[in-house]
Amino acid sequence: MDSLKHVKTLLLYAARATQMFLLSLPFAAKLGHVFEQEERNGKQNTATLTAIGQPAPALHMVYMLQAENKPKA
Repeated sequence: MDSLKHVKTLLLYAARATQMFLLSLPFAAKLGHVFEQEERNGKQNTATLTAIGQPAPALHMVYMLQAENKPKA
């Protein structure tokens, strides 16, 4: 399928700005890692806010975008 050809390509990146060499992973694997990391960070943020007695907002991008685009009353 042509629409999925980019998923099979290699993504070159430096894990840190100080590295003088590039790493490579299949695009799909790196994308999966990004989603996994984002989910973990969201859970940590929610746990931290809850631990200090603060309400945790909806951190999912879908909810954030809906709130931002909600018509103002």
